[in-house]
Amino acid sequence: MAANEWVEVYTSRHASACDERAFVLLALGVTSIMRATTDGFSLLVHPWDVARTAVELQRFGRERSAESVPPFMPLRLHAGALTSASIYVLVIFLIGVASSRIVFGRDWYDAGVLDSARLSGGQWWRAFTALTLHADLAHLLGNAIFGALFGGLVARVYGPGVGWLLILLAAAIANGLNGLFMPLNRESLGASTAVFAALGALAVRQWPIRRVGWAGRIAGRSLFGALVLLGMLGTGDAHTDIAAHAWGFLCGTLVCLPLRSTTPPPGKIQALAATSVVALLALAWMFALRAEV
Repeated sequence: MAANEWVEVYTSRHASACDERAFVLLALGVTSIMRATTDGFSLLVHPWDVARTAVELQRFGRERSAESVPPFMPLRLHAGALTSASIYVLVIFLIGVASSRIVFGRDWYDAGVLDSARLSGGQWWRAFTALTLHADLAHLLGNAIFGALFGGLVARVYGPGVGWLLILLAAAIANGLNGLFMPLNRESLGASTAVFAALGALAVRQWPIRRVGWAGRIAGRSLFGALVLLGMLGTGDAHTDIAAHAWGFLCGTLVCLPLRSTTPPPGKIQALAATSVVALLALAWMFALRAEV
């Protein structure tokens, strides 16, 4: 067969690349030849096989490109999530007991509940203390379960100290914003604002994936899933503070957005952050109980 009866369909500087594709074509019943050129090597086929060959070589090239994409580093998960979630449950139960009766001669409910007038009057601590108060046992149990679940997941991803500090700060900011906009005769309380702040923190996290092309879809589905949960868990009945849930989710996403793809800090910073959580809550309740004197 004359040389001009062959058509070039692939070129490479490496003979091995042409060999690979020649083997693929051979498996499909397509005859090909490889020739040396001034720039490397070329693969040629019969004119009537050009169209079919082009499709198969394009498919082979896409598969090889996908295989060459390195996987993302696995997500580093932190220990201590279960312990931190247990401490969260213990704290809200202890404060729940204190708020159901007079302890240390103080009315804990009135001292810590969030209302617009007293928050605007400078009682900033109510943005924190209201997170630990609940209307009844059912309210407390619900927030204990969901808070431990989502808060524990945040602790696994961001670290137990940093994770809970992010949740606390985001929830306190959300309470502050909610307090500024809610009616003067309305009160707000409960850890649900923190629960939705945790959900927002998880929604914006950049999860590890195996293919770069899936990045947008994975991130979009993560956020969409969180919004679905927000709609399912955050609306409730007429007594549910929907605004607090929405503010919590929004503040959780915004506070954690700068950290969505960063490596969680080491143990010393985690310990410092955990100490800050305890200190902030203790300081807020100290101000709250002193103000009741």
